[in-house]
Amino acid sequence: MSSDDTQLDKEPPREIVNLKKIQDKLAESLRLCLHYFSPPSWPTKKEDLINLDLDKLLDFPLNKFFDTYEGNLTDLIAQYQQHAADAEKRAETTENKLANLRKLVMQLLKPSLNFDTDTECNTDEIGDNVDEILAAVVKESTKSQPSEAS
Repeated sequence: MSSDDTQLDKEPPREIVNLKKIQDKLAESLRLCLHYFSPPSWPTKKEDLINLDLDKLLDFPLNKFFDTYEGNLTDLIAQYQQHAADAEKRAETTENKLANLRKLVMQLLKPSLNFDTDTECNTDEIGDNVDEILAAVVKESTKSQPSEAS
């Protein structure tokens, strides 16, 4: 036996060692992906996915896994879109109620502001400024009232 034969028996060739490292790295990357993207409805626990051996990784139903992931993600997105649409409707309803309330307040304030109803003031136009007008009316009315402390 030559010294080369003895060396071959002791160490695997460099290519095999490199392939084993690549295989281990790919397996670890796949485990991490499965762990990270695990759908809530997937039957295997996330903790178990991270510990799958190579044979189980090779037999793993990736297509079914990602179909389940996609389905769950689609459902979640639909829920968020519905929630956003509902919130938008509530906001629009609230804006309409506020606009109507401002118009009513403006109609209530109109006589105390000495507006000529046909010529000087359009309630719809001033409705957006009702907060400022209401504050001015309150300020003016408190000035004209005698002090109760005296």
